[in-house]
Amino acid sequence: MSKHVGLIKGLAAGAVLGAVAHLVLSMEHKDEKKAAIAKAADRIRRKVMAHAKSVGKLTKTAYGKIVDTTVAEFRGVKDLSEEELTELGSELKGSWDGVKAMFESSPKAKK
Repeated sequence: MSKHVGLIKGLAAGAVLGAVAHLVLSMEHKDEKKAAIAKAADRIRRKVMAHAKSVGKLTKTAYGKIVDTTVAEFRGVKDLSEEELTELGSELKGSWDGVKAMFESSPKAKK
C-alpha cells in the first residue's frame, strides 16, 4: 500500500510542477504579447499624430477619421487582434481632448 501512496504523491507533485511550469510559461507569453501590443499601439499612435499634424485645422470628426483609417491599416497585423484594435481605436478617440489641447494655439492675452 505504501508504494501506491508514494506513486500517487509523486504523480500529484508532478501535476503541481507541471501546472506551475505552464503558469510561468503562459505569464511569459503574456508579457511578450503585452510588449508586442504596446509596440504596435505606439506605432499606431505615432501614425495618427503624424496624420493629425498634416491636417490644417483638426476637428473631432477629422481626428476620428484619422484614427479609423490608421487602425484599419493595422488590421491583419499578427500582434493585434480585432478586439485589441477596436479597443485601441476607442482609446485614441477618447483622448480627443488631450489632442485638441496639444494642437490648439496658446490663448491670446487679454488687453
